[in-house]
Amino acid sequence: MHTTIGRNAAAYLLLSASLVFAQTSPAAGQKQPDRGAAYYHFSMAHLYEQLAREYRSTDYLNKAIEEYKAAIQADPTSEYLSSELVDLYAQAGRLNDAVTEADAILQREPNNVQMRRVLGRIYRGYLADPGQSRLNEDLLRRAIEQYEKIVELDPKDAESYLHLGNLYRVGHDSVKAEKALKRALEIDPNSEEALTGLASLYSELGDTAGAIDMLSRVSQKRPNSRILAALGAAYEQSSQHDKAIEVLEKAVQMDRTNLDARRSLARNLLLAEQYDKALAQYQALAQADPQDPQNYLRLAQIYRQKRAFDKARANLQKAAALAPSEMMEIPYNEVLLLESEGKLDQAAAAMQKVLDGTAKAGQADYTARERSNRAFFLEKLGLLERSRENAAAAEKAFRAMMEVDPDSGPRASVQIVETYRFARDYSRALKESEAALKKYPQDRSVAVVRASVLADSGEAKQGAQIIRGLMKNTAADRDLLLALVQVLEKGKLYDEAQETVEKVKSYAETKEQKRAAYFSYGSLLERQKKYDEAEKQFRLALEIDPNDASALNYLGYMLADRNVRLDEAYNLVHKALELDPDNGAYLDSLGWVYYRQNKLDLAEELLLRALQKTARDPTVHDHLGDVYFKQGKLRQAHDQWQQSLREWDQSAKAEIIPEDVAAIRKKVDNVKFRLAQEQSANKQR
Repeated sequence: MHTTIGRNAAAYLLLSASLVFAQTSPAAGQKQPDRGAAYYHFSMAHLYEQLAREYRSTDYLNKAIEEYKAAIQADPTSEYLSSELVDLYAQAGRLNDAVTEADAILQREPNNVQMRRVLGRIYRGYLADPGQSRLNEDLLRRAIEQYEKIVELDPKDAESYLHLGNLYRVGHDSVKAEKALKRALEIDPNSEEALTGLASLYSELGDTAGAIDMLSRVSQKRPNSRILAALGAAYEQSSQHDKAIEVLEKAVQMDRTNLDARRSLARNLLLAEQYDKALAQYQALAQADPQDPQNYLRLAQIYRQKRAFDKARANLQKAAALAPSEMMEIPYNEVLLLESEGKLDQAAAAMQKVLDGTAKAGQADYTARERSNRAFFLEKLGLLERSRENAAAAEKAFRAMMEVDPDSGPRASVQIVETYRFARDYSRALKESEAALKKYPQDRSVAVVRASVLADSGEAKQGAQIIRGLMKNTAADRDLLLALVQVLEKGKLYDEAQETVEKVKSYAETKEQKRAAYFSYGSLLERQKKYDEAEKQFRLALEIDPNDASALNYLGYMLADRNVRLDEAYNLVHKALELDPDNGAYLDSLGWVYYRQNKLDLAEELLLRALQKTARDPTVHDHLGDVYFKQGKLRQAHDQWQQSLREWDQSAKAEIIPEDVAAIRKKVDNVKFRLAQEQSANKQR
């Protein structure tokens, strides 16, 4: 061992001879440095450091510290030796000793930039220690002080500006953080760290446009998988899933082992409803990381969307076997699966079981996160109860939601109003929406539902004024403008509605936003019986998303209702139903196509199925009455038309189409006359 140490020491001596220590001139009366002795002790210190790391030995570490002290004693003018000793104290966990040593040096030499860098690095290291349960504000303050002094002494130190910017971010001082990071970028315009730091800051502030700009600049200069993944995350944050997918695909191609990028890609494909591509990515993830329950959970979601229910349940079971018991996403997805299967009673029971299993003695016993989760589950229970046409149970769930989590109050209020509308209790809907708007005057969803209820009641202008009161005349108004179009449309204020939808189109940036604008415009034009123009808008929506079920159905029904291009109408509506097989409106549309094609048995079958989903829709009853009349089933036709009139009588004022109601009354009078004739003929026999 002694021989080895001696040999290594000699090697270090040779190495150290080539080192250039930062020197200061000895003070008056101070002895001349003994650099030979300093080199020897420095080399021994390095040797002990190496042995300490190799054997994880505190003894060797302490010997290294003593050797550094001896080296400094031999050459007190060496800044390098002092900084190395401070660093070693920090590595040994002796923070007080490190700080004491550094402060002593800085008292003698306050402009010692190198020592301030060392001290700043030590503070940053301790701040980043995962063993700390919370932020040490004192350490953060000390670190910031060091780097502020460093950049004062060396204004061209880009790296220190980077550290300073990140420290300001930790301290939630976004203004100073941005200033420091921009200064780093001025010094080094190609700094990837400055650009990504600014991108992270903008993401934290919700400025996704700024984050995207910074990351795009980095990716153009030096594209790599990590930067592209970060850019994809920024696009995802701004709901630009198509752009996220584009850059994330490149990230995965660059580094197929980057599972984080692949997870982001899979997630965005799922959010963009590109289920086949998402399926392939999650299958690859499950193969690469078979112990991650999230992969199987997402596979279950995809199979549910593809209506492969057996495969969905099998993957849910795999996820459940791997996941911790507190992972509520799995039982919640079981609820969604039951709902998709049309098993609403079982879905509601399963949702109640989740709520019962996570219940606590009192409201004060829930954490903020638990309150939020519970409100989310209660909202789902309310929606299921509403689907089961149990309005009272739905309202109870929504009020419980508001009680358990006051932050969910606006959302719960909207759901209560919607429940009254569903039950066609428009007077209570008006009263509830008025109270909600007084309580939450700046909440967009509350304002929109209040405006919609007013429009239902024939007060569309008043409703429109409420929505306009929240607008900022920026692209952020986009969703409010779409809601305003619907309110104006209900009030038959078509000119204002058309102006509004044109503004929506001017603000639309993403494909989804453009698709929504085209669909809204198409609906508005169809209401005005401008069928050719409406068709153009629906076609534009379908160019963006050929699987837009709503546009497929609307266009197909419009053709069938006009009794034109029935084969095309069938293809459009049939595709919509393939995408959403349990949609009552789509079932009605296909039934109406069959009626126009004189396929009366098929029409009857589809319309009866539609009534199972939307029993209170007057249009479906009217259509079924037409089918029965054409089949010669006059009594059944009469009953369906009468039911249609009853449903129209209970509909919102704005929904009633007087000419349609008049046409049904005429059909009822006609069939009554026919029935009377038949009865009279039978008596004469």
